[in-house]
Amino acid sequence: MAGTFNLQIVTPEREVFSGPVEQVILPGMESSFGVLRGHAPLIAALEPGLAQIFDADGTEIRMAIGGGFFQVAKNQAILLADSVETSADIDTERAKAAETRARARLTGEADEAFELQRDRADAALKRARARLRVASGR
Repeated sequence: MAGTFNLQIVTPEREVFSGPVEQVILPGMESSFGVLRGHAPLIAALEPGLAQIFDADGTEIRMAIGGGFFQVAKNQAILLADSVETSADIDTERAKAAETRARARLTGEADEAFELQRDRADAALKRARARLRVASGR
């Protein structure tokens, strides 16, 4: 066992999690990354996706996050997320519908407003996929 470090997960509405964890795997802007006890100081922007937290007992906790920021230093970490959903929070049918809508928007015609729409649709697609992964346990 590598040991634990303290993690706090906060959204604008509430504190979602606070406690010791063994590992965190998060969706960074360039790629996913993991953090263990003793990690070098880091600040990272996060994109919508799957967050995997392994608590002090090694139990995996999966959450869909809507993007945000992560900071770790001296075995203290904080995840400031735009939104966080656990499997209990997710309506699978609604997430599937959101995924379908986002895919449809991404295949739309290019025009002046297309880039903004594409960025929003891409973020919506990532959030929907993360929700479905959390809900299905994959």
